[in-house]
Amino acid sequence: MLRGVLRMDDERYLEEAFTLAERGHGGTHPNPLVGAVLVKDEEVVGRGWHLAPGRPHAEANALAEAGERARGATLYCTLEPCSHHGKTPPCADALVAAGIARAVIALGDPNPMVNGRGLRKLREGGVDVELAGATWAQRARRQNAPFLKFQRTGLPLVTYKAAVTLDGKVAAAGGDARWISCLDSRRAVHELRSRVDAVMVGAGTVRRDDPELTVRLADGRDPVRVVISHDGILPADAKVLTGARQVRTIVVVDQVSDAARRLLDARGAELIEAGEGGLRATLEALAGMGLLDILCEGGPTLAGELLAADLIDRVLLFVAPLIVGRGAPDLFAAPAVSAVDGAWRLKDVEWRPVCDDLLLSGTVVHRQG
Repeated sequence: MLRGVLRMDDERYLEEAFTLAERGHGGTHPNPLVGAVLVKDEEVVGRGWHLAPGRPHAEANALAEAGERARGATLYCTLEPCSHHGKTPPCADALVAAGIARAVIALGDPNPMVNGRGLRKLREGGVDVELAGATWAQRARRQNAPFLKFQRTGLPLVTYKAAVTLDGKVAAAGGDARWISCLDSRRAVHELRSRVDAVMVGAGTVRRDDPELTVRLADGRDPVRVVISHDGILPADAKVLTGARQVRTIVVVDQVSDAARRLLDARGAELIEAGEGGLRATLEALAGMGLLDILCEGGPTLAGELLAADLIDRVLLFVAPLIVGRGAPDLFAAPAVSAVDGAWRLKDVEWRPVCDDLLLSGTVVHRQG
């Protein structure tokens, strides 16, 4: 496996491969997002992306479009081609058989069934293999962060999103339910919902705000809705329940009464009993159902519990130019730390304006490794 110095055209075709990979968002689990471009004599002869499990992979789709023109072509791919028989044949074998001359790959596949074997098959088949370098590898890791987190830990990627005031409050002291953030910020949240597998809140948020948790201010599909509830007791007319037959809704409980069980069943909600495993067991169960990219829009209690359990991976905060003062609920109901050295920290922090708000994004530095 060699790391070459990419040419300008290489960068352009890799960029196209990443754009193609995005077309599979929301449908590829348990497989990753992958995009592929085949180029011969400075002309794109094949494009492909992965759409769903059991469907042809990105490389196979690009080969099908290219046909005989694949011979002598260069492959640009966002992830290492597979080398094993699953629901589809190995892409590495198909690429060698098609006679491609060169492959530029952004990232090796950490799946134990692949993990360098695909690159080795290509090299043994006479293909000149190049890894695109650290910048492209990091981009591939970001694009497939949920898949990579699941491969590494068995857990989904959890992003915590909230709108806060300048003094770190999520609402006014009087319980005013009007929006803190501006319209463009809310549109950005709906766009994010359309791209994740599930949106998660606590029972307190359902009772207090009665959210729909659907996509309305953007195009795209609705995510699965997940409600974390100690006892499963939710308002019978809550929007997440009345719409549970239209949008898949999961209620996770520690224990549940017969009456609550009957209500959830009548509304069409799915019930998961977490038992003693708590939030970690809940997230493992959700990942096992294919929900690898979870957006938590819960209130301070759920946010604090997830943070304390080291289960939040990323944070998105829409900071509004408001000050509401004492008595209003804080962003995280997390255990206090006695010194700054013990605080939860973010890395890779970015700030960008969204109408009158500022959007902060960052990755949580996990304190447990």
